Amino acid sequence: MDWKSFIIFLLLFLPGGMIAAQGKKYYLSSAGNDDYDGSGIATAWCTLDKINRTDFKPGDSLFMEGGTVFRGNIKLTSNDNGSAEKPVVFTSYGKGKAIVDAGDGEGILAINTSHLKLVSLQFKGSGVNSNKGSGIHFYSNDTSQAPSDITITHCDVSGFRTYGIGFGCHDNLTAKGYSNVRITHSNATENGEGGIGSYGSHMGYQHHDFYIAHCKAYRNRGILSKTQNHSGNGIVMGMVDGLLIEYCEAFENGADNRCSAGGPVGIWVWMCRDAVIQHCVSHHNYAGLTKDGGGFDIDGGASDCILQYNYSYNNEGAGYLLAEYGAIFPFTNNIVRFNVSVNDGRKNNYGGISLWGAAKEFSVTNAYVYNNTILTNDKNIIDGNPAGITLMGPHFKNVVIANNIFVTKGNVNIINADEAVDTSAVLLLHNNYYSYSGQYFIQWQHQRFTSLRSWFNQNPAQEKRQGRSLWINKDPMFKNQEIFTGKTAHNAGEYFRYGRLKVLPGSSLRQHLFPVGDHFNILSNTKDYCNRDIPTGEKVMPGACTQ
Repeated sequence: MDWKSFIIFLLLFLPGGMIAAQGKKYYLSSAGNDDYDGSGIATAWCTLDKINRTDFKPGDSLFMEGGTVFRGNIKLTSNDNGSAEKPVVFTSYGKGKAIVDAGDGEGILAINTSHLKLVSLQFKGSGVNSNKGSGIHFYSNDTSQAPSDITITHCDVSGFRTYGIGFGCHDNLTAKGYSNVRITHSNATENGEGGIGSYGSHMGYQHHDFYIAHCKAYRNRGILSKTQNHSGNGIVMGMVDGLLIEYCEAFENGADNRCSAGGPVGIWVWMCRDAVIQHCVSHHNYAGLTKDGGGFDIDGGASDCILQYNYSYNNEGAGYLLAEYGAIFPFTNNIVRFNVSVNDGRKNNYGGISLWGAAKEFSVTNAYVYNNTILTNDKNIIDGNPAGITLMGPHFKNVVIANNIFVTKGNVNIINADEAVDTSAVLLLHNNYYSYSGQYFIQWQHQRFTSLRSWFNQNPAQEKRQGRSLWINKDPMFKNQEIFTGKTAHNAGEYFRYGRLKVLPGSSLRQHLFPVGDHFNILSNTKDYCNRDIPTGEKVMPGACTQ
């Protein structure tokens, strides 16, 4: 037994591990025979069909020979349910991960299956153009009880037309989606629709309590033949009530998206409630055509969602997008805070922070964007003119953008606004605007301003509190200016560990403090991007790092 297999053994079967050794153990080996009982390596089964003909019981485990390719498709139902105390486990043994070669079909399709753990497995499809399914696909159409307790960890999925890892529910609202799902330490690449995703009825939140962490979704290029809707997302979650995504990375997704009405995003949610995306990195994602291709997004029908402590860079679309396309549920009470964007918006005029509402009745409402650091330069632009802030259309209500740092360099805009909006739609408050090249450009509907003061003179209600002008124009004096280049590639984690976005002690920005808690719901023990505690009621300086 190699060391990786030994670690998995410890996790699965020793006291305090994921499960205790209970139920029957079955083995699958290239040297096996389906006529055997499968109870040991010497009497192992040899095909996936034998799995499909077996009803697994609570506490049962299936061990698949590591490094071996098993061709076919695994199909599970509620007859294969484990229990809360005794889940069913599928995993590998020996050297490496067992490989399920699904060809044109699904790697594993589990319908209404509960209490199942997939550990250290690999699923391969025949490729986006020929495959017709997902790699790991859990689906519910049960109207009586929600399937629950699914764990997917240390799995790799690639080459499927739809999702690498997908959770779905029948679009009949009476169908109950999955609950208590954990997806960790897994990789999804070269899939069509997306790397990791969920779906269900557009009429409600069918899934509940999902946790996604330490996963990578990359080079999910999209589907060239799909033109009616977007494809090529990294992680895209919909119809979930209660979701946490953290310590994940998405990159180089979306290049083959061929929908001009919408596009893919690295990590995002739509029709979700109470979702948090934090400590994630999203970079070098593509629009495909004319829309999106951004780092992070809270989208249509989402409410009470938060983007925090994330790093977005070198994306074609927005660094952080708040968008309402016209969902049945209102887009409200969403927050973007303590994030960093470097050189996003390389295509189609997007900004580090971008807002879009489809119509008056589908407005971005009650959104709060504060203490972010946004850096934008004019290098490697594909088309358009990126900006620190991009406002697409006029359909906003009570959006507050406060205590952020917006830094530009070269011929890019501080603000891109398709239409002029008043402070009841979007209010700017105590933001720092600085240009390393001394050029300040603002596109405000049909007018182009070349200085901050000229724009504020024409928009006197902006950046005002109790009659006092609050906007700032100071050099932040970052600890490491090289962050502006966006050349951090796969070392993005260093910016979390070492806080290179801190401002130097001599920066005058340290003298400009703002009572963030007076305007936003800052809970006790809130932290900033650099992991500094922010006590309730404390005044803090602008930007993602407040120390």
